Amino acid sequence: MRKTTCTESAHTADTTQPPADVTSANNGLPNRLMTAFEVAEYIGCHEETVRRAYWRGLLVAQKFGVRGRRFHPADVLDWIRRGAPTRVS
Repeated sequence: MRKTTCTESAHTADTTQPPADVTSANNGLPNRLMTAFEVAEYIGCHEETVRRAYWRGLLVAQKFGVRGRRFHPADVLDWIRRGAPTRVS
């Protein structure tokens, strides 16, 4: 499936809302539900580690489709504060 982008014309642009890529409120996380791969990429661990944290009840997820799960950025940040296996910088 291809990603496509649409440009806004002058009469459809909404200037009252901030741009969608503003992520300062979530410490660099997007303002949408995230996949296990995206969470793992942000934290610096393996994707399976994120899934296992969900199975153990350490990370809250929302059901998305038949087998998919998505993670809310606030829950990811809470998991990090509680001791998620983050990458050493």
